[in-house]
Amino acid sequence: MKTTLDRDVPGGWEAGAAEYSLGLMPKDEIAGFEAHLVAEPDLQQDVAAWAEYFACFTDLIPEETPPPQVLRRIEGKVFGAVEKAPVWQQVLPYLIGAVVGVALAWIVFASGLLEPDRPVLSGTLIGADGALTLEARFDASTGVLTVVRTSDGVADGRVLELWHLRDDGEPVSLALLRGQETLVALSPDLARDFSGAVLLVSEEPAGGAPQGQPSSGLRAEGRLTTP
Repeated sequence: MKTTLDRDVPGGWEAGAAEYSLGLMPKDEIAGFEAHLVAEPDLQQDVAAWAEYFACFTDLIPEETPPPQVLRRIEGKVFGAVEKAPVWQQVLPYLIGAVVGVALAWIVFASGLLEPDRPVLSGTLIGADGALTLEARFDASTGVLTVVRTSDGVADGRVLELWHLRDDGEPVSLALLRGQETLVALSPDLARDFSGAVLLVSEEPAGGAPQGQPSSGLRAEGRLTTP
């Protein structure tokens, strides 16, 4: 190291290198020391040597992770203590989220967005002689069967009666077809599996079949299928 520099810093530049490495150099001397440090390779070597020397002492200290509260205390010292929010303010975001979630679920449920498309079934009911023709349409989403008579052919004082032919071969009355169009609300059990249903039409007395079974020959029949 150049001897001309030894007189500039109390204790010599070597002592200054040690102070600088430890971070103990007074603030008003750091700028001047660093200016010499840039221009003096020997001084740079002294700083590096002292830094390596002091590092040997830290190698003897076992590594330990400080507890979490140490960081909170440091942040409190630097940024100031953080005021703890009341319990209701801490819980409020969760309550709002829960209310919004329930509202969205209700909207989706009420609108039927998650329900699969329900099929629409239709079929033509026609007699063997072609004198009577009816169009039937079943909307599975509403459970309503619509029957429209497209031709006349009912005697005075008589009425057409609509039947569903069950899988066991027994006919079950669904409605009396008094007008040109009749709407029939099916029971949920029947509507659940109405695809391929066979419909029959008989001509009965004004009040309907007296014995709960078709009392005369069938006037028309047909099957409901997906268009």
